[in-house]
Amino acid sequence: MSMKQETNHSPVDRVVDYIKTQIAEKQVNPGDRLPSERKLSELLKVGRPHIRAALQKLETYGVVETRPQSGTIVTEFSKSQIDNLFNETLKVDKYDFYSLVHVRVLLEIDACTLAATNCTSEDIDKVEKALRELEDCQDPKKRIEKDFAFHHAIACSSHNPVLASLLLIITPDIMKFYHKYRFCSVPERQVITEHRDYIAKMKARDTGGMRELVLSHLANQINFAKSQRKD
Repeated sequence: MSMKQETNHSPVDRVVDYIKTQIAEKQVNPGDRLPSERKLSELLKVGRPHIRAALQKLETYGVVETRPQSGTIVTEFSKSQIDNLFNETLKVDKYDFYSLVHVRVLLEIDACTLAATNCTSEDIDKVEKALRELEDCQDPKKRIEKDFAFHHAIACSSHNPVLASLLLIITPDIMKFYHKYRFCSVPERQVITEHRDYIAKMKARDTGGMRELVLSHLANQINFAKSQRKD
């Protein structure tokens, strides 16, 4: 693997940029395993905590997947999808929070109801794994990323890759607004309860209940985003 260092970036961003470049230039392909944390740390001259943080970020966006006994694997993303995600097709200074949240709700309604119809037992296992990681996370900033990773796992369970990809494209910008406003829509306990309800709706194939759950779960986010609009 060749390395292109960029000194103006944080260590985590440098790792993300490096892996992105490797994927874009087809040095690594879907299904390939990335080098170990130790090897990446030695190659990029950054600490292993930065490597782990970068890999967690990439996993949140669905670019890589950590598999037991297999390491970190590049997922089935095309080069164009990677470019759309990391070249920031949408810009925070161009789109307001409410517009992004509105689109998120529209996409999630379809993605989640399709997940209730199309999900497999393997999909449910992945969603449950994402929820466990969210429940175990104590860092508020990382909890936001784990929350979006949970919703991404459900979107992937729809088996409509376009829906899942569109949600991924807007996720980085929505997360930036979350951090900007230090936004937390509902109490932590309620979030976990509602997330468990998502899984229950998937298992029950309850599409109608899933639609209502999405609207209820994101209602506070919609109202908060609307209050930040500058008309």
